This record gives sequence, C-alpha cells and structure tokens, in this order.
Amino acid sequence: MTDARLEVQEVTKRFGGITAISSASLTVSPGRLHGLIGPNGAGKSTMIGVISGFIKDFSGRIRFDGRDLRMWDPATIARAGISRTFQQATPIAGLTSLENVMAGMHVHHRAHLGSVLFRTPFMRREARAMRASAERMLAEFGLAEDAEADAIDLPFGKLRFLELARAIVMRPRVLLLDEPAAGLNPHETERLAAIIRAQVQAGVGVLLVDHDVPFVFGLSDQVTVMNFGSVIASGPPDRVYRDPAVREAYLGAPEQEAA
Repeated sequence: MTDARLEVQEVTKRFGGITAISSASLTVSPGRLHGLIGPNGAGKSTMIGVISGFIKDFSGRIRFDGRDLRMWDPATIARAGISRTFQQATPIAGLTSLENVMAGMHVHHRAHLGSVLFRTPFMRREARAMRASAERMLAEFGLAEDAEADAIDLPFGKLRFLELARAIVMRPRVLLLDEPAAGLNPHETERLAAIIRAQVQAGVGVLLVDHDVPFVFGLSDQVTVMNFGSVIASGPPDRVYRDPAVREAYLGAPEQEAA
C-alpha cells in the first residue's frame, strides 16, 4: 500500500441556483479516519459523490496519490483504490449475497473475455480464488449463513454489512462511508465500528459521514463540520466538539444542552 493521500481542495458544486458545496477542503490520510458531519443538506453526501466520480461539473481540485481525479469516471476511481458505500444499501437484484460481494471484485478481475468464454484454467483458478475470498468476507461480516440467499431479501442490518463488504473486498486505499450506521441497532453499530477500526489499522484512509455524532467522534482522528455547504470547523474531535460555531449549528448550543 502506497502513501496515498486524498486531498479535496476548494471544491464548489452547484445544482442550478443551489450551492451544495462552497469552497470546501479536507484531507484523508492513510491509516487515519476523517469524520464529516453536519445537518441535513450540509453537503456531506454531495462531497462523497464528487470524490467518487458520481457527481461531475464542480470547481476545485481532488487529488489522490498525486493524481488529479477531476475528469475520472467512477470505475477508474474505484480501480485507483477509492471505494464507497451508499446511504441506501443497493444490492444487485437477482444475485445472491455471495455473488454481490464477488461483483465488488471486478476491479481486480484479470481474466480477459476470451478466457471467460472458453473457461481457461486461468479463469477457473481466478474464479475459485474470488469465491473463497468472498466467502471469507461474508464470514467476517456475520453473513456466512446468507451466502446463497437472494441479497434483496436480507433484513436491513445485514444489507448494510453486505454493502460494506462489497466496498472493502475491492481492497481500497481510501474508503468513503456514507451513513453506514443509519438504522443499525447498538450491537450492529459496535460490530461496524470494529470493522472500520480494522480497516484503519490496516492502513486504509477512511472518510466517514454519519449522523450518529458519538459514533463519528469515537472513531475519528480528524473531524470536519459542514453547514450549508461550507466548512465551519475542522480539527481533532475534542477541539471541534467545543467549537461554539459547531455547537450552534449542529450539536446544540451550550444552554440548550444544559437544559
């Protein structure tokens, strides 16, 4: 794993007359977790969409491992080592849980069309290796018993973990998590936190967006707060938590908390 940093520099994104992001900057470093919080409509999910290539036509720069990602499509960005989850878990309909995870491996699939059509020994070996890796991932995420189940039929919590497994199996260097804890019960949230910590310890840079403030602050090395598209604070979690502008805009003013 190279020392690849993700740098968002003065990014602005408008949708018609609405400014979703205004001159926002942040950095995600290898082996560090950067939390991104803010009220609904602050621009957090738009930021993940811009970084991952799903949202285009923005100003500013996004650099990863020294390369400018501005004109790259989502597939190229994923192959470069940036994977993401979505707010709404979206399994591929008609595929099992195992097949959904294997689909996430496509960025590393080396067999060319001819080897697939003629089922060459190389293709068969690669397919076996992919299946074994996907099975290990499902077991690690508590989904082993659901390997052959139609993914679309999984309960909400398991769908969240399947979405995460599909992103992590891509072996990212930067992982973008969009509301991964939404709707999870306390036990599931603890398991999610352990999985995220393991990724960080393995050297992956993580950008975490979530409305569960204690969850984000408990995991983050750095926290950025957005409000109405602008960054209003950024720094270590304890300092950001005490920032008056943050408490006013998002966490609640001190007198409200006391009440």
